[in-house]
Amino acid sequence: MIFYGTKAANIKNDQVLNVDCSHCDSKVSMRYSIFEKYVHIYWIPFFPIKKLIFAECNSCKKTFERHELPTPTQQKIDRSKGKVNSPFWMFSGLMIIGAFVLYGFYSSVQTTKDTENFIQSPKIGDVYLINSSTGFYSTMKLDEISKDSLVLLVNNMEIDNKEETGKIDLKENYVNKKTIAKKELQKLFTENKIYEVVRH
Repeated sequence: MIFYGTKAANIKNDQVLNVDCSHCDSKVSMRYSIFEKYVHIYWIPFFPIKKLIFAECNSCKKTFERHELPTPTQQKIDRSKGKVNSPFWMFSGLMIIGAFVLYGFYSSVQTTKDTENFIQSPKIGDVYLINSSTGFYSTMKLDEISKDSLVLLVNNMEIDNKEETGKIDLKENYVNKKTIAKKELQKLFTENKIYEVVRH
């Protein structure tokens, strides 16, 4: 269940002098407050949607919404308040999402760079995540390195979720070995047969 809704926060208070009050029919000063409504999800503010202005007569204490005030009073309040920016915290949810997106992008770029480096400089224990049969994924583990070749342990299990290959990266699943030339490793990566290298 997603908890969402709207709330309002007071973002500015001030007053205007010598304005007309339609309730007590006299020249008065009025205190006004600006509230901003914002959308929240799980009580985290995401973005503002509307500013509301209320004014209170300092004489009779009657409270008015902006549209209930005479035009000259509205104009006086507008001049007094100037430009009122939405507080940054009202965008907290969007900033959190943006941070996750940026982190995900950085992590993806870094993983690609690491994989390229690990392909160029293989190390015993490297785990190669591979596109196996259509729609399935598996792993190979580097067991031995010689001058021109590599001995790989081949995982005899596959999984249909690219993000869960760690579940099958178990010692008992590596029952077969195969030897390939070092240049073949680069070819497997170039052809996207190997899509990531995990180095522990």
